Amino acid sequence: MARTRGLPIDAVVGRNLQNIRKAKGLSQSALGDALGITFQQVQKYEKGTNRISTSTLFQLSRMLGITLDAFFVGADEVTEELTHPSPRGQVQMAGNIDQIQDPKIRRAVQGLVRLLSKEDGNAERLDE
Repeated sequence: MARTRGLPIDAVVGRNLQNIRKAKGLSQSALGDALGITFQQVQKYEKGTNRISTSTLFQLSRMLGITLDAFFVGADEVTEELTHPSPRGQVQMAGNIDQIQDPKIRRAVQGLVRLLSKEDGNAERLDE
């Protein structure tokens, strides 16, 4: 089974969770027990592999005695990269699209990217 990766924001939230957990002197097992999950799930949260639901974030904030925004410290930098990708990221995305073997799927993905990149909402149709 292929291992999936979360979004960069998930890694930021996970890293902050790990820092807060350690500052409070809690082990992954203790935090997992308090949440009713395994320590492996806590590890996945902290690595950003699995996304933490809003209800779990709320529960964690109450349990750890912190505000919700403490989980998002450093998120502004990630948001900037997501909304304004670097030229390297653009080249990487183009290369990934070029790797799609099926020409119909490749054209559809290219059309979708064009559609999503239009700011005025007057995008071309995907089948053009």
